[in-house]
Amino acid sequence: MAALLLVTVTACGPSGGSDQKSLLHERVFIGGKTDQPGFNLHAAHTDRGLEVDLANYLGKEIGFKSKFHDVISAKREQELKDGTSDLVIATYSITPDRKEQVDFVGPYLVTGQGFLIREKYKGIKTEKDVAGKIICTVEGSTSAVAQLPRGTILHIEPDYSSCVDKLQGGAVQAVFTDEALLYGFVEQYKNSKHPLKVAPGITSGLINRYGIGLPKGHTADCKKLLRALRTYLTEEWAADVKVQLQALVHAYPGDWENRFRPDPEDLNRYSSCET
Repeated sequence: MAALLLVTVTACGPSGGSDQKSLLHERVFIGGKTDQPGFNLHAAHTDRGLEVDLANYLGKEIGFKSKFHDVISAKREQELKDGTSDLVIATYSITPDRKEQVDFVGPYLVTGQGFLIREKYKGIKTEKDVAGKIICTVEGSTSAVAQLPRGTILHIEPDYSSCVDKLQGGAVQAVFTDEALLYGFVEQYKNSKHPLKVAPGITSGLINRYGIGLPKGHTADCKKLLRALRTYLTEEWAADVKVQLQALVHAYPGDWENRFRPDPEDLNRYSSCET
């Protein structure tokens, strides 16, 4: 009986590791932000964007079908801890604090941070101009804890589409988050009454590296995802970015790959496993 108990504890103990049941079963539930154009936008019963393309590629390589559901920034760790999501692919930046709670595979995109403004707005030309302005960002994001100029009035929303609605309505002067993400909204609103742009030449906050989040301890799954991601970055990443993030490519002709494609060495440096 003692020997049987020891075997049970070893297989199910907190160290987990490759003994844990695989997450990559026939249907994989993925927490995503389904209101982010360019990355994952759910419309007309269809998900479209770079993260959808990535999930479909991983599924093809590993052997699963992905099912996205919406998750807000502040709940991503909890989604993985309580099993609501098998994976999170949601412009999810890899940080030391987050890696204490969940594991990551990535990055699959690297980006600085910037400010989204109305195309005709002249009030923000340098980072110092942000002082005294109402700037919208999202709870649970790296942007919400970034150091902005003293006097900046931070307005917090649960998601970036709400921030962009506030910007369109004139309630805030800018939206602050990852530059790559902002260009998705530039593309979405290019023919609107109030077209948007990323304030040129202004960067602030962190360099963010987007990763695939998974619960702690699934080493075998981590390695499978990492191998597939390496192939994706070589074979299909550039073509998918050209299709899904057209405004970003247009903003940096000839240089967008250097700016936003991860260094291959970063995958071992930032992932929770190595291959």
